[in-house]
Amino acid sequence: MEQYKYFAFVSYRSSDEKWAKWLQEKIEAYRLPTTVQRMNSALPKNRLRPCFRYHTDIQPNELKTELRQKLEQSRYLLVICTPRSAQSPWVGAEIDTFVELGRRDRIIPVIVEGRPYSGDPETECFNPSLLKHFPHSDNIDEDREILGVNINEEGAGSSYMKRERAVIQVVSRMLGIGFDQLWQRQRRRIRRRIMLWTIGTLLVAGALIGTWLLNQPFSARIALTESTPEVEALPPMQNAVLTLRLGDEERTDTLADIRSEALFRYLPARLKGKEAAVRVEAYGYRTLDTVVVLNESLTLPMQRDEEIFGRLSAFVLLDGEIRPNLSIRIEQLETRTDETGRFRLFIPLPQQQREYRITTLDNRHQGILHAPCGQNDIVEL
Repeated sequence: MEQYKYFAFVSYRSSDEKWAKWLQEKIEAYRLPTTVQRMNSALPKNRLRPCFRYHTDIQPNELKTELRQKLEQSRYLLVICTPRSAQSPWVGAEIDTFVELGRRDRIIPVIVEGRPYSGDPETECFNPSLLKHFPHSDNIDEDREILGVNINEEGAGSSYMKRERAVIQVVSRMLGIGFDQLWQRQRRRIRRRIMLWTIGTLLVAGALIGTWLLNQPFSARIALTESTPEVEALPPMQNAVLTLRLGDEERTDTLADIRSEALFRYLPARLKGKEAAVRVEAYGYRTLDTVVVLNESLTLPMQRDEEIFGRLSAFVLLDGEIRPNLSIRIEQLETRTDETGRFRLFIPLPQQQREYRITTLDNRHQGILHAPCGQNDIVEL
């Protein structure tokens, strides 16, 4: 065979790139049967590659030197034919150049969409350059119509088999080998591949079903309960985040309130009765990090965080001035501001509230402090 750098140059419009890529990969992956190779020593011993496919959509003012070189180095021109590529001047320029190189008989149209010689812009899939070099005429002496390879050829068979058949048609034309000689072997390959794939799929499915039957999943419900005295003045639990750690896997659920339950579905049966780490985080409560034994129903105790609402600290402003060493009363508890005018006080959990009334000892001045409070809060009396 003549020496060329590329077996084929794939010409296409950018909107049809997926088909160009598909054809290139199919041609390059095709392996010629050994028996066919032995019958003709001129045939390539390796696969039909490389094929050239240009990746950039550029304007066809004149064929670039680089692309012309690629065309010169290509044995065949494969044209992806669609109504879109039929309107591409760039595809037309590549066809014209290949004809100028004297390789008109090595152009293979691959019809992906539309109909050739339809004359209707909506369906015509042959570029005007193809129609120019391969015109159709009612006069048999003038008719030079080219027969394209159609991946959607009418007739029986799945779309997959029709596409595989189209690939073999392209290969047979490029190598000058009878189509049936290649197709019968390729069809056996495909059937054998499908059979092996089906057997493999059935074996995998059987193994999965067997594993599932031996490992029936279960669901675990995890509820929360208060383990500290309930204080009506404090806000109820909201949006508790519960994280269940199962080895390297973590599952998370959010509980709207203390009456809700976290539900973890489809836990493997092998984890039932085994230890698992649980973490619960909720505002106003101590973070719970513990290990539980997994079963269908669990209840975890939650404790209020006394520090959030019970640790009070603020500056006292009296008559517009911060007052150091001022004796004050907070909900029946007496304390005094320090030299900076700040007081610090801890409220036992049963006495905690969301608002605290602060007064001077003579009850002449009073104010309200909202909890929780920060280090720079100021209460005005």
